[in-house]
Amino acid sequence: MVKLKEITYAELKKLRLKQLEKQKYICPILKQVLDIKDSVFDHKHKNKKEVLGEDGKGLLRGVIHFQANVMEGKIAKLYKRYGLHKFISLPELLRNIASYIEHPPMKPEYIHPNERVFKKISKREYNLIRKYYFKMYPKRKKLPMYPKSGKITKELEALLEKVNKLNE
Repeated sequence: MVKLKEITYAELKKLRLKQLEKQKYICPILKQVLDIKDSVFDHKHKNKKEVLGEDGKGLLRGVIHFQANVMEGKIAKLYKRYGLHKFISLPELLRNIASYIEHPPMKPEYIHPNERVFKKISKREYNLIRKYYFKMYPKRKKLPMYPKSGKITKELEALLEKVNKLNE
């Protein structure tokens, strides 16, 4: 096994420049030109219980964009937090996720309930309902207020249909 060498931040800065030149100023994650001020030297983190150098822990990997480094760190942390490390390696998981995302939808005609598009009512339509409301209901039950979100309620939708029939 190679003897591990701890380096200082001053040495790290010089090493980062050398590595960046070796990488031809391209971020290995983003595959884009990397500016020196946006670059960081990535390393594999270790826990207190883990041994330096074992399975690459603590070792330098490459110079990448600082935001790509943040993203990589968050992904690695969540991978362990959710216990996926018990089932699959991180690189394999990421490759599987990429192929899954690129895969076409199961049934293109179905929309998930969370993504449902609600009918909206404009202020103009609401004011039209108000105009005819008192004619349609002489005994006047209370008119629902204009919804702040603009999402049409069943009551307002029914009233709008009646108003549209009157205008035809």
